[in-house]
Amino acid sequence: MWRNDGMTMTEVLATLALALLVTGIGVPAFRSVVADARLTAAVNDLITSVHLARSTAIRRNDQVVICPAGSTPCGADAQWQKGWVIFVNRDRLRPPRLDDDEPVIQRHGPLSQLELSSNRNFYAFHRIGLRSTNGTLTLCDRRGAARARAVIVSYTGRPRAARSRADGSELVC
Repeated sequence: MWRNDGMTMTEVLATLALALLVTGIGVPAFRSVVADARLTAAVNDLITSVHLARSTAIRRNDQVVICPAGSTPCGADAQWQKGWVIFVNRDRLRPPRLDDDEPVIQRHGPLSQLELSSNRNFYAFHRIGLRSTNGTLTLCDRRGAARARAVIVSYTGRPRAARSRADGSELVC
């Protein structure tokens, strides 16, 4: 009786072709899923930080500031790309400056493989939770404006996630 213990060359080539096809389709799609997850996580980090700053201002009955990180937070070399710092701005300086006697609430490091920019140099939350002006923090990755996300902070100090600017126009990276 004849016994078949292996695969023919045709079967091996067909299996390899199918594996290459699945890999060729799956890997780019997976990269997109990972990039979207990275953007979503960064948006959630920003929204959480805004909520933290606003609630801390109300709880402490004092002004709390979110500003870009640098060798001196809120200083000349500070950039949103380097991360951000939340602190109680006891002296209420404008523009704010982190002094030694002012408690730091949170320090957030740079975002990996993302660009963060804002139309504001800082976000100050007053003791009743309001801001003096609204603003938009924009997150971009290598895919550009089509996949960009924004965190829009309203006059009331409430953040929301968006795929466009507050006026409905397209985000710019």
